[in-house]
Amino acid sequence: MTPSSYYFALIAKSFGIDRRNKRLLEASSEMGLLREAEYQLGLRLWEKIEPVEEMSVEYWNLRKHMKGLTEMRQKLDELNIQLAEFHQKRAEILNVVSPEQLEVEMQRSQLLQNMERLTYQRDMVVRRARDLRRVHEGLLTKIEVLKRDEHTETKINEVVQSIYDLKEEFRELKLRRQELAEALEQGDRDIDENENKLAAFKQLKRDEAAVIFQEMGQVNRELSQLRSEIGNIEGQVRQLQSEVGRYISRYTRRNPMCYEVAKSERTMVEVMRMLRISIAMNHKLADFK
Repeated sequence: MTPSSYYFALIAKSFGIDRRNKRLLEASSEMGLLREAEYQLGLRLWEKIEPVEEMSVEYWNLRKHMKGLTEMRQKLDELNIQLAEFHQKRAEILNVVSPEQLEVEMQRSQLLQNMERLTYQRDMVVRRARDLRRVHEGLLTKIEVLKRDEHTETKINEVVQSIYDLKEEFRELKLRRQELAEALEQGDRDIDENENKLAAFKQLKRDEAAVIFQEMGQVNRELSQLRSEIGNIEGQVRQLQSEVGRYISRYTRRNPMCYEVAKSERTMVEVMRMLRISIAMNHKLADFK
């Protein structure tokens, strides 16, 4: 608000045109701009205020906080690097396969292939035995028919011999099936043993990764605490810089040292002075105390 607009508003108010809410809203908006300007001015000038005796507390606190922030940010970078190294190390532990584990996995593949082959052979034996039963039943029926029709003994003996041959083959198939069953049982045991070895390798990896994970957790806790401390100190720094900007902008005309410090920011200081005047005029129009 300019002085001329203030006087126009004052005249309008004397005629009952009271825009109190508008004045308060303008004052609030201008106050926000002023606070940001104070911070920006303090941010730019705080390193120059050592000669200003009234700002010595703020200056040395800012020096102390800035040094602390530099050290904490350096520590933050170190912890982030350490955390990245832990992530990489954990990934390597979980993903890298040792020669011993690779050998066990190859053995497992061979065992599975052998089990597949034995299972196929067993199925073929069972299928052949089923076929032999059907042929055997057919030959028995054939003998009955031959005897009923009074065929020669020679013809009947030929069929009997065929039945005998079938029984011999069936006995061999039975023995072969038993051998295959035992081989499959042994294969199951070998696979179980192999899987136990693989599980032991995986558990060893998980145990090693768990140690790394605990260390990662500790680093994350340190990072969280450090970020919180940095946030707190940055808040204090911003507050101190705002106080520096507020003091310098207020006393530029009354304090020669402030004038020298703020010489490079005279335009901003003048804008802040005008904002204060405008805020005061809006408050007065709104009867704000």
